[in-house]
Amino acid sequence: MRFSVSSLFDLGELPADLRRSLGLVYASSVLVIMGVNLIQPVLPAMIAPFGITDAEVGLVIAVYTAPAIVLAPLLGVAADRYGRRPLLVGGLILFGVAGTAVAFAPDFRWVLALRAVQGIGFSAVIPLTIVLIGDLLEDRREVSGQGMKVFIDRVGELVLPPLGGVLALVGWRWPFLSYAAAVPLGLLVLRWMPETRGTGAASLGRYLRDVTRVARNPRLLLAFAAGFLRFFLDYAFFTYLPQFVVRTHGITYAGAGLLRSLHALGAMVTSSQAGRLAGSWDKGTLVLGAFLVSGLALLAVPFTPDVKTMAPVLLFYGAANGIISPMQKSLLTQNAPLELRGGIISLDRLTQQIAKFAGASSILMLGVEISTLFWIMAVLSFVSVGLMAPLAWSSRDRGTGTDAGTPVDVRPDPS
Repeated sequence: MRFSVSSLFDLGELPADLRRSLGLVYASSVLVIMGVNLIQPVLPAMIAPFGITDAEVGLVIAVYTAPAIVLAPLLGVAADRYGRRPLLVGGLILFGVAGTAVAFAPDFRWVLALRAVQGIGFSAVIPLTIVLIGDLLEDRREVSGQGMKVFIDRVGELVLPPLGGVLALVGWRWPFLSYAAAVPLGLLVLRWMPETRGTGAASLGRYLRDVTRVARNPRLLLAFAAGFLRFFLDYAFFTYLPQFVVRTHGITYAGAGLLRSLHALGAMVTSSQAGRLAGSWDKGTLVLGAFLVSGLALLAVPFTPDVKTMAPVLLFYGAANGIISPMQKSLLTQNAPLELRGGIISLDRLTQQIAKFAGASSILMLGVEISTLFWIMAVLSFVSVGLMAPLAWSSRDRGTGTDAGTPVDVRPDPS
């Protein structure tokens, strides 16, 4: 049997045009995560040239992510009503042009303005990388496709920060020049990507009523809850883990960063097998089991006496994440009708943005020590499993690797 990357992810032999479309989706996903992962190591190199403070340089990241809070729901509606391809093309070109222009910014105000515009492009592209996989693939293959996206994104987490650091040694402008690659990618999308949206609703009011009705599907409620919990735990965990290991285990911040990479390695292992797991187990059950593993890992963190015992904890936490992420995405795409999928994914992105903020500021809100925060997160994970279980087992999969789901009525609202 001939080996291929698609066979490794249990995607089988895909037609050439489908492989090409998926390649464009995965390339788009990597480019937009470069908006943060490539730039984080560059921030210290920007302080002296612009004469700014440590706090001010953080705005380079903040203004990039902020537009998604407002625009994600609106752009999801646009993707369903006006098409995936024009939104993806426009988002990539805007992302590339604005991001590259930062390298030529005359002062810090221009840097922030251009990064905010680049963030608008990011807001358009990032939900479509999930929606399009659901449009292009079905059933078990769709889970495998989402798993491959998670795998590729985790590879980016390993490669992009060191790459950004190396480019920053030459000059802070060089990493921003790499965003120019988004422009030719957008043109390739225009040429090769098929339009996959379904038949749109006759009116915006009817569309919004349909999205609201569909969002009450128990499997979608599970997906929303799992997405919120995952990002809350991740942002709280990785915001405060470096401080914890530096203070308690006496390692450097560089060592803490290297330790964090074990999370990505764990996620890469399990996400590559997502399709095979979904072929044998119900997706909801897999999500619950993975959150239990996450809770155990979080509970173990304060008790780790050294780096050697912390390493397997991070591997297990990452392995659980590599299951939760593709399963949660598949629950969203496979339980939302094609013509409403963009809106449903955008609702999920909105809950994720709220979760990220809450997780990153959790110590401020709760007023606890870092070690106590890990215990609280573990308890939250366990309690959430109990609360999500009825949703997970409502209209659960029947061992077929597909989501039977509750039939969703998307006929016109008689009102």
